[in-house]
Amino acid sequence: MSTQSPRPSWLLFSVCLLLLLLGMSAPGLADEIEFKNGALVKGTVTRQDVATVSIRVEGVVKTYSKTDIKNVKMEGEAPLPPTPLSVGPVEADSSAHASYGALNPERAGFRVAETDNGTLNISVWAYVRYISQLGLDDTYVDGSGEEKTVAKRQDIQFSKVSVQFKGWVLDERLRYLAYVWASPNVMGTATAFALVGNLEYRFTEHLAIGGGIQGLPTSRAMELSHPRFNRVDVRSMSGEYFRGSYASGVWLEGEPFEDLYFRTMIANSLSKLGVDAGQLDDKLATWSTGAWWVPKGEYAAAGMKSNGGAYGDYENHQSVAIRLGAHYTTSIESAQSQPDVNDPENSQIRLSDGRLIFESPEVFNGADLDEVRYQMVSIDAGLKYRGAALEGELYFRNLDGFRFRQGSDPGDLALDRLIDTGWSIQPSYMILEKELQLYLIGSGIYGDYGDQWDGVIGMNWFPFNVEGFGRQFRINGDAQYTSQSPIGNLSLPYTVGGHGWTYSVNTEMFF
Repeated sequence: MSTQSPRPSWLLFSVCLLLLLLGMSAPGLADEIEFKNGALVKGTVTRQDVATVSIRVEGVVKTYSKTDIKNVKMEGEAPLPPTPLSVGPVEADSSAHASYGALNPERAGFRVAETDNGTLNISVWAYVRYISQLGLDDTYVDGSGEEKTVAKRQDIQFSKVSVQFKGWVLDERLRYLAYVWASPNVMGTATAFALVGNLEYRFTEHLAIGGGIQGLPTSRAMELSHPRFNRVDVRSMSGEYFRGSYASGVWLEGEPFEDLYFRTMIANSLSKLGVDAGQLDDKLATWSTGAWWVPKGEYAAAGMKSNGGAYGDYENHQSVAIRLGAHYTTSIESAQSQPDVNDPENSQIRLSDGRLIFESPEVFNGADLDEVRYQMVSIDAGLKYRGAALEGELYFRNLDGFRFRQGSDPGDLALDRLIDTGWSIQPSYMILEKELQLYLIGSGIYGDYGDQWDGVIGMNWFPFNVEGFGRQFRINGDAQYTSQSPIGNLSLPYTVGGHGWTYSVNTEMFF
């Protein structure tokens, strides 16, 4: 049985055009800087660090020393301010506002080149992980009744490293990102390295278009907030199970209304890393859209608002901050376009007992599945207040439109779709402000081939109390219990079929 493969419709492009017009016409924020001499300057605050505040006034970014500033607020008139320290063109994100020769916050890295024709920032993310899965059972039974061996590990790995090059070139609105991504967990295989990136053009502060490799906005954790998770490089078990991955395509993103953000993307498939162009079909039938709204407070730190914001309340909000988000993804996936299990950040479609859908003919009366339609919806909410955070998400996935390889007939197939649902919840609290965090994570997955759940308790220690940069380095440890994990690869503390305890200790750096 089969259904016709959907393609991006004229309706999608109409919505994108509407968002484009809204983004270009949306007004800026009415921020104000109050100076010690009584003067005020009105515009849009674009960046703050320990020494300066930058504000855009009539299209020009001006930077002032905090020694001259009394207060930053959202009201008042704009008398003539004191002479700014520097004046530059409009630059829309933290990497573009970076100070030359200095380390800059929230993933901007070091500014190593700054000319009239462009800039270059370099940042590095890396972590070392000790993992012990010796507490897991030796075997498990999948949904077909077959007993399988659990692949267990105990080792120390320099698990991942990413070196990022980013900035603008020729025009401040033309941005680039290129990075080398290595996974030493699988060193020696073809999937150990990836050289990827993207280009983006910002029409206005509120709207940008991009192309290249980007995270599909299938869930909150795929809003590009990585690696600002409670755990090191790990989403919840259900989050890993349901999400898409990094794909090659084009996208539109922005802030059409104040505190409402979106990203919509058309891509080749759910996952690009480890998949060459020859493996792809010609359908271009992957579409993912996410939108998130901050109705109260400022949920994300400066430089992270368009990426959904970090998990946990490291920022120590003194007033309540709330976010709400929703995501929808549809994709026609083929057996040939699937990445290897251990490709970095891969996303493969699995059943709730851990079996790969394209490698499980027993589910389809012995027939070999060649194509399936994946549809997924996620809804999330989060609250932060005085070091405490409560963040959760619901998932719904539908698999249908089964097509089989030529000559492979499933006969009278009893099923025409597979539906899985799930949830995750992550409460956390900063026991010591900007130094020690405790977190709990729970998640569940409910499907035709079993219901699985997990629980995690862990801590993050931020040992370097450097103002503005305390989150750039952490030591993390946690204990994880899984009922029977339906996911797993060498980059995750999860292994397929794992039942029992897993322990890990991580040291992570990102600047």
